This record gives sequence, C-alpha cells and structure tokens, in this order.
Amino acid sequence: MLFKLGLKNLKQNPIINILIVFQMTVVFIITISMVSTIVSRFKFYTPIDDYLNSNGTFYSVSNGLNPTTGTTLRTTDELYDLLEGEKEIIASFSPWLSYNQDNSVFTSYDDKFIQMYTPELESGCWFDLNKTSSDVIQVVVSENPYGFKTGDKITLDSFGIEINAEIIGILKPNTKIIGFSPSKNGKYDCRNTFINYNYSIEEKPLFILSQSELIDKKVTLQLNGPVYVTYENNISESVIEKNNGIMTQMMTLNITPFDSMKKNSLDYIFQQIYILLPILICILILTLVSAISVSALSAKRQLKNYAVYYICGLKWKQCALINFYSALISVLVSLVLSIISIIVIIITDSFGETVIELGMWQILSCILIMTIYVLLSVLLPISIIGNNTPNQVLRSN
Repeated sequence: MLFKLGLKNLKQNPIINILIVFQMTVVFIITISMVSTIVSRFKFYTPIDDYLNSNGTFYSVSNGLNPTTGTTLRTTDELYDLLEGEKEIIASFSPWLSYNQDNSVFTSYDDKFIQMYTPELESGCWFDLNKTSSDVIQVVVSENPYGFKTGDKITLDSFGIEINAEIIGILKPNTKIIGFSPSKNGKYDCRNTFINYNYSIEEKPLFILSQSELIDKKVTLQLNGPVYVTYENNISESVIEKNNGIMTQMMTLNITPFDSMKKNSLDYIFQQIYILLPILICILILTLVSAISVSALSAKRQLKNYAVYYICGLKWKQCALINFYSALISVLVSLVLSIISIIVIIITDSFGETVIELGMWQILSCILIMTIYVLLSVLLPISIIGNNTPNQVLRSN
C-alpha cells in the first residue's frame, strides 16, 4: 500500500518529479564520467603494478642480438644465460613470418605478458595457455584487408616453411597492445609498455602469437620490445649495472629501474586526477544539492497528504516511507536513463577521446549516490514535520 501511495505522489507532482529525474540523471552521468576518468588512469598501471612494486628493471630492446654470437635472441632462456642474479625475465619477440607474401607485422609474447594484459577484442578470445600442444598455433589479428573471421584457418610462411594457424580473436581498432612507446619527456612510466595499434595508420595488419607455441617450430625469433627483469631485494647494484651493460649491447633503447617507473606512473595518474577531480566534484555537489532541494519542495507539498494519512492510521515514519518509495522510483528511473545515455555515448563515440565506461566502480559510485539521495528523502519529511501534530500541519497547509 505504501508503495502505491508513493507512486500516487509522483503522479500528483509530474513537473517537479520530471525535474528531479532529469537532475539525478545528470548526477549519475557526471558520476560515471568522473569515476571513468579515475579508473582509466589506472588501466595500464594495474596490469604491471606487481612488477613495479618489486626490485627490477624495464628495458626496451630493438631487434636484439646476442652480444656473444651475433645471432638473434630467440628465447628468454638465452637472456637467463647472459644475465646474472635475475629472478624472472619476461619479454616480447618478433617472429620472422609472413602471410600471403604481404608486408605484415608479427609479434609474440611470453606467457607472463599474455597473462598480464588482455587487449580489447572486436570478436573471439585471447590466448588459451592451457591449450593442448598441436601443429596449429593461435593467432590474434588486428584489422586487416583479408576479411578474417574468428575460427578461420590460415597458413603462415617462414622462409618456405608452412606454419598452420587459427584466428582466435580480432583486435578492436586503435586498441592498446603490449609494446614499446617512446617517452615524449624523457620519463618512462606504465604507458611506455603499451602502444596503440591502428591499422588505418600503420597500413599493415598485426599478427600476435604466443611465444611458447613457436619455440618448437622452425621459425626465426628475435627479441624485440619491452623486457622485464626482476631481482631479489638483496641483489647488489654492481650486478644490476653489469646486466645493464650486457643489455645495452643488445640494441637496448631504454633502461629504467622499476622504482623510477612506478614513481613516474603514479605522478602521471595523480596529476590528471588532481586536475579533473575538483571540477567534477563541484559540478556533482551543485547538481546533487539542487536535486535534493527540489525533492524537499516536493516533500513539503505532500505534508497535507501525510497529515491525512496520519489521521487515517499511518505513523509519521510510514509517511516518510511513502516519500522513500517516491524517491526510490525517481532515482531508479534516473539511473536507467543515465545508463542508456552512457551506452549511447559509447556506441556513437559522441565524446571522442573522452574516456567513459560502465564498470564495477562506476555502478558502485552510482549506488552510493542513490543511497544518499534516498536516505535524505526519508529524513526530509520527518525533519520538516518535526514535532507538529496532524492538526497543525493541516492548518499550516
């Protein structure tokens, strides 16, 4: 019965309630945008934070060669043999492959890199590291002129040797993949482990493969891209410096300790947050206060009805519950409208490069705002009525 009375209250004040719905929709959209902005700054830090919190070094290698033999560095096992005191090494490689005799880009990742980060996919899936070993290798491909679909079987060429492969996934356009992007200011952070790959700019399709599936194939592999080397905490600086010297001989473009990379990453993240957060919070507070003020006006207009309900047997708390249901219905409609608006914005890419996403933190933030609004809507009628009797309320209205 209280729910029906709450619905009736909404119908009695359509203009005010439409205004409330509109204002709360704006509040939710702002909240989702604000949280999306914050979350996006951690998107490329979170996958590598375990490494940045450990003792180690980030290297960027360009077509690395073994400094002793002059041959291509084919596996991380060769790096383990060359370096000293290392705890773990993960790296990316360039397989010497081709498809259809065209000029394509091939890259392969260690299992750790594959587990660390999954790029956005248009269709299909990322690599299955538990897949039973077979002659058919897994391939994730970017946009391409071949019209590949998930499940297509293709043949790659390694200097006349055929390698059977299956397309398991297709990357979204302009998505980020693990790679090396040079720094614009000389400081390296989490962003430098990732690159945007856009087929319309590169004009070459990208083929991503699993390094573990290529090791037993007759394919030339060459160390190329980001390399992470971790050490025990008690490793001496002299050993690290010696390893840095060895890595420099492998065509290394950059050497950055993890602690410096972590500091630069957090500086970048919080610099952006400090700029955007105060502006968004001010807008949010102003809009929320406005919506609550309109809700208070609506509650005040309903005092006469609450007095009548009280005379008919309801208690003041039950009258407050009527306003609770009215507020709950309004705010749920607002939440649905805001989610629909965000989905439309994402699909149509209306805000260009602005990062707006729907995720766990965005929804939880909206639920928090919704809870605050509904609780205030319950307390408002009680605070307005105060210690007044129904007779006093009816006379004043």
